[in-house]
Amino acid sequence: MKFIKKNFLKNLVLVTGTHTSGKSMVSPVVASLTKVEMLRKIYYLDQLSILHNFKKINPEVAKFFGQHILDLSYYEQLIGRNLNFRVEDETSVYQSKNPNLYKKRITSKRGEKVLAYHQKIGTHMLLDAHDGIWFYKFWKNLKIKNLKIINIHRNPIDIVNSWINSDLGAAEKQILCQIPLIFKNNNIKPFYLHNNFKKKNLKNKTEIIIDMVDECVRNEISEYKRIRDKKKILRINFDNFATNTDYNINKICNFLNLKKSSFTNKIMKKENLPRILNNLERTKKLKKIKNRISEKKYQKLLNLEEFYNNN
Repeated sequence: MKFIKKNFLKNLVLVTGTHTSGKSMVSPVVASLTKVEMLRKIYYLDQLSILHNFKKINPEVAKFFGQHILDLSYYEQLIGRNLNFRVEDETSVYQSKNPNLYKKRITSKRGEKVLAYHQKIGTHMLLDAHDGIWFYKFWKNLKIKNLKIINIHRNPIDIVNSWINSDLGAAEKQILCQIPLIFKNNNIKPFYLHNNFKKKNLKNKTEIIIDMVDECVRNEISEYKRIRDKKKILRINFDNFATNTDYNINKICNFLNLKKSSFTNKIMKKENLPRILNNLERTKKLKKIKNRISEKKYQKLLNLEEFYNNN
């Protein structure tokens, strides 16, 4: 006996990358395109993908729950159920390209006709997820008919600096921590440290962050190289998107076979795009990081940046 789910979600755009890689910059622009829904974040799927990767959950069970979560979330958005009206949230109705459209759904009728209509017009669900390339096997296993992945990647120095600002070196102490934790050697730490759990390496928060970012970046690049069918994946560089936004939007439109909408320019202005990046900022970040860590960890970060640039 095998439990199955018949998917009705046909078009899924997954914007993914490590924490603070730039998904929040790119996602609103993608959401502004024709036929694309407002952004959804579903942390259950992040956690399922991690459990699936580390073989802590049966692939069949992970697939069953993943498909159900996606379909239900998509359907509820189409009928105006469980919408987010917190103004400042990324997934808020008020952050969408057309808030009035989603407000009207609150009084709309539910049922199969809603799904049939959106399938006819080619509606695309938009989802933000972490480390989707590293955990690509989970997403592929969901068997979404038209899954397109936009992978945002960013210089590791910038990521490390952002993680420092978010205090992710002590993520296990944060009450609202969304990163799955593991217990090993009488320590509790984020799962990123599954290969590096020696007590002597778990004291300096900045060094912990470097180890975690190293794990993310190397696994993302290595897993991408293993993927045979790369037609479903578009990789976008953070710096290039920020400075050459129009060029990258055209690439995304071609990739998704969609067009800009009348809201796209408005969203670009809201996200301060395109923007000028100060080349000296990364040097300042690196100097700040260097002052907090050992020479060995500093060299590890430089090696990671070299690996990133070469790949």
